[in-house]
Amino acid sequence: MSSLFTTRLVAAGRYQIFHAGRECGEERWRIETAPAGLIATGEQRMVPPHPYPNTSEYRATLTDTMRPTGLEILWTVGPRRLRALHAASDRIWRVRIEADGRVREQQGDFPDFCEVDFVTHLFSAFILQRRDFQVGGEHEFPVLSIGPPWMAVTPERMLYRCIERGTLATPWGAVAARRYVLSLPPRPAEEGYTFWADEDGLVLESCEGLDVSRPWMRLTELTRGA
Repeated sequence: MSSLFTTRLVAAGRYQIFHAGRECGEERWRIETAPAGLIATGEQRMVPPHPYPNTSEYRATLTDTMRPTGLEILWTVGPRRLRALHAASDRIWRVRIEADGRVREQQGDFPDFCEVDFVTHLFSAFILQRRDFQVGGEHEFPVLSIGPPWMAVTPERMLYRCIERGTLATPWGAVAARRYVLSLPPRPAEEGYTFWADEDGLVLESCEGLDVSRPWMRLTELTRGA
């Protein structure tokens, strides 16, 4: 087969998902190389006791510097299925949403300093890869936030603060990590949430809000490419 069509695994893993301290689903994902950059695919499945059982299947394309260039989402809630197609070109982000027999479209500016956020923690890893953090450091930037109920874009501002360095216990051993607080100014930091990420920016564990005793998502499986 021609090398034009081959891919190489960068990483793959599984997140365990919690709601109010109880396990309620999982996310399985993988990141692979592609001729034009990277491809991230995954499926996030929420089940009871989560109050809104649903499934999100996604495929994101990125440059080799991990800047998102597109995102395809298939979201299923009960009998309802929604498909959202996001694509960037000429510093414009365009969206097409198909649901309930109707089509909605959206577009807006996507300058170089703008980021993209989606329901998977992989997008936090992409953001961290593009910025340098030390303990006490922070970065604030505009972000295109994508999520329910339409998987459309909501323009926001996002603030990442690195608040400590330490080690985190994982199924494959203790890992050097940094803890961050993510918030959406002008809303206060108390309305955001905290998470641990390894030195490559991969989120290892996140919490519901700032309470480190209440897990939200936890990386339980990880395979890195050769």
